[in-house]
Amino acid sequence: MSTHPFNLVVALPAESKPLIAHFGLKRQQPDGDFPIYQKGAISLIRSGIGKAAAKKATRTLLTHQQEEHIWINLGIAGHASRPIGDMVLAQHTLDEASQQQWALPSDLDPPCELERLTTVSQPEFDYTRPGAFDMEAAGFLSALDGNGYCLKIISDNRHHPGHGMRAKWVSQLIKEQLGKIEQFMGQLGHQR
Repeated sequence: MSTHPFNLVVALPAESKPLIAHFGLKRQQPDGDFPIYQKGAISLIRSGIGKAAAKKATRTLLTHQQEEHIWINLGIAGHASRPIGDMVLAQHTLDEASQQQWALPSDLDPPCELERLTTVSQPEFDYTRPGAFDMEAAGFLSALDGNGYCLKIISDNRHHPGHGMRAKWVSQLIKEQLGKIEQFMGQLGHQR
């Protein structure tokens, strides 16, 4: 993999644990609002749930950086019809509350499909909107003026709603996509 520096922003402990183990990341500070893990060229911050938390965590990690990093928001998302476990890269992201939008550069060849992503304020289980939906991407992107990537793994759909999702299940979904996540990071690192 490239040695270009990466910052990963994740919401949940269940999302971060497989990434921390896979990349051998170590906790960097004993306290603070947001746990930061790091090894070599990879840093990870855990934000907690929601757009405001993701924005604040991203800004926190920004204050620790001295050089240009590649930023990725990783986590789970719902989708009306995509199979559970699919990984998608947000091509177009919408903040439903503010209607702010971000578009992904079109020169990528990711190891997954491109998808529309909407950031919502509350968990949703009606699965009527087009594309994927999450609760953090808009906060992450707004903190970076849109200069980041959002990789989402589908955790629920209309056939398997997300009520009562367990942490072990979420970790397993992330773990199953580690190869593609690392492949995508490698592609981004070599493009810089």
